[in-house]
Amino acid sequence: MIGLSQFNEFNQQVEAFIAGSQRGKQNETHVEVAEGSYKLRVTLAAAAALALQPDLVLMARDDALGELDPKRAEVVSKWQASARRDDGYEYEIRPDLEALPKVMLTKRTDYRIGAASPWVTVEKYLFGVVEDMGGAQKANIHLRLRDTGQTVIVGASQDFLRDQSENRVYRQALLRVKAEQHFKTGQLRNVRLLAFEDYAPSYDENALNAFSYQGTQAWRDIPDAVAWVREQRGGR
Repeated sequence: MIGLSQFNEFNQQVEAFIAGSQRGKQNETHVEVAEGSYKLRVTLAAAAALALQPDLVLMARDDALGELDPKRAEVVSKWQASARRDDGYEYEIRPDLEALPKVMLTKRTDYRIGAASPWVTVEKYLFGVVEDMGGAQKANIHLRLRDTGQTVIVGASQDFLRDQSENRVYRQALLRVKAEQHFKTGQLRNVRLLAFEDYAPSYDENALNAFSYQGTQAWRDIPDAVAWVREQRGGR
């Protein structure tokens, strides 16, 4: 027997494991509850299955946790901790494809990050719109990135933000930050502000957008621009 909250939590973890760092709902993923202790049989769409397979292969090694998609690694860590904490919990992933390994998580398994951490320290620039800035306990900046639309939370000191003479909220800003970046996915964590950088574009943004639109229209009948250019170059 399993508690309702544990039932719901496990189902959410399964969804997170399947999706990994990909966004969006798993609308093409179908499930059924099979006979067993609690057995969830999941039918994946082809794209989801292909995205999941490399990580399942890696999970044949206990020390591959750092090489997995970070979202999947987070779920695996929770399952490993749960299995160690409670003798009644074991987790099994049994793919239908014979080429993929069967994965077991028990109190005897030891999924962990190997000698090389997948997170590397970087300094980089982030450009976007400041949606919020401040905080009573932990000061931070909510920056919506211009290129992806993703909102990144950038830690900062209260003193530094208080000393800002310019109101930056709802304005474009260029931030120099220090962070940890996952070598495989590019995901950032522990992002800290180093400085606001002056940002004064010397181009007409409306004109640039107009040119971009014209270019998009000119290439709209070309399904693969890279392939087209390669063909014009003689296949090189």
